[in-house]
Amino acid sequence: MNRQPPRIVIRISAFLRKEIFVVVRQPLLVLTLVLGPFLILLFFGIGYRNEARALRTIVFVEGNQTLAEKIEEYASTLGQQLIFIGITDDIDSARESLRQGEIDLITVVPADAYETVQNNQQAILQLYHHEIDPLQTDYINVFGRVYVNEINRRILRFVTSAGQADISQAQERLETAQTSASALQGLLERCAQVLDEPGNEASCDSEAAQARLKDLDHQIDQVDIAVGDRLNINDTILQALNDTTGSESVEPPRSRLSDIVENTNELEQLGETADDYIAKLEILAQLEVDLANIKTRLDTFLDIDPRVLISPFRSEATSIATIVPGVAGFFAPSVVALLLQHLAITFAGLSMVRERQLGAMELFYVSPLSAFEALVGKYLSYLLFGGVLAIVLFLLVVFGLGTPMLGSWFSVAIITLGLLLTSLGIGFLISLVSDTDIQAVQYAMIVLLTSVFFSGFFLSLETLWEPVRVISWALPVTYAILLYRDVMLRGDPMQLLLLAWLFAFGSVLFVGAWLLLRRSMAHS
Repeated sequence: MNRQPPRIVIRISAFLRKEIFVVVRQPLLVLTLVLGPFLILLFFGIGYRNEARALRTIVFVEGNQTLAEKIEEYASTLGQQLIFIGITDDIDSARESLRQGEIDLITVVPADAYETVQNNQQAILQLYHHEIDPLQTDYINVFGRVYVNEINRRILRFVTSAGQADISQAQERLETAQTSASALQGLLERCAQVLDEPGNEASCDSEAAQARLKDLDHQIDQVDIAVGDRLNINDTILQALNDTTGSESVEPPRSRLSDIVENTNELEQLGETADDYIAKLEILAQLEVDLANIKTRLDTFLDIDPRVLISPFRSEATSIATIVPGVAGFFAPSVVALLLQHLAITFAGLSMVRERQLGAMELFYVSPLSAFEALVGKYLSYLLFGGVLAIVLFLLVVFGLGTPMLGSWFSVAIITLGLLLTSLGIGFLISLVSDTDIQAVQYAMIVLLTSVFFSGFFLSLETLWEPVRVISWALPVTYAILLYRDVMLRGDPMQLLLLAWLFAFGSVLFVGAWLLLRRSMAHS
């Protein structure tokens, strides 16, 4: 006696065969659905250029020929993103060129910049553009800040270079003071030696020593004036670096110059005994050490490139990710997720509408078929079709486009199952509330547009206002995009919480579709 399979299996499998045959009889549609997105992603990857836009810029300068010449000299060296067109003194003509699209930007240089800065205000470089795209408008704002910072750095570099030139001249006075101190030391040593021997006092040329001391005092005063005024930049920068990096604080040269001046003043009265001269020699030795330290600091400051002085820090970003995919590789998983969601919603959305238009629903109502059996049969058929389509798409993007697959294929399969399950739930709900296939397609397109803007496909979820993110989490593709990126591009394990929410969402939608279908069949 042959055992027949349960009736529920027969009824569900009937829908499974029926829906598969409907799809198979449309090979052109299936080919379009598979190759179309692949070709779109391929051409997008080929055509996209991740480069900052270069802006054709004209500079407006009024009544200042010297400034115009300086701008003409330096404007073309500010960077590749600024295409310097020229200088004009006709703002109306420049505005017309901007409206006609002949240039991208007008930079108005203030004629009273010097007076503005003297009044303790920042001079404003006004930028005029003709953009209406908010992203391009933001780019121009960033562009302006970047190039103004570059101009400020160049001005500061010029000031720093001038300060280094002044310090270089001050070094000459410092070297003269060191020479005078060395000569005085020789005289003091000779006097200390002869005064220590009775009867040799006449050998000490105290007048020469006193004259040399006056010369040293004069030279130290000159060093104090020259070095003390010129080393402020060095003091400020080095102290700021010490404070920023947490290094040991460095004693400012200014305080050491004050000590040198005081020590020099103590040398004014030489004395008459050998002990007096020995004490002066100790002071002089310390003075020579202090002068040598200041010279070392001056040499260090002069050896630093002005570009490094005004920009002592720079950043370098390094990703700890296993790989950094290209644009096509990064968007490929998102495109597949968006496509699978849209296809599942569209096919499911048209399913019940098509059954009503063909009159098949009346047959379901009078048959022993239950709403649960009908819905499960349709779910299985579209899950099978969506799974096959997903396999083809993932094989194309991984082996055709070279998209990384760092995680496991099993994880990708589980995520795809959750995505299709949830998307079919949305599609069947649309199908059950739609009266015509046009209405169902419109609802499906609304879901697609919502997904493009709110799923994190182009813009990350962090850019959305938190209350608006509720829309994002109501879309299956949001969960799928996050999960696909983690598994495929990072090689991380699946986020079980996100996966659980995706399947829970799909289960709720299945129950809702079942209740609507049962009520529809009961009222017929």
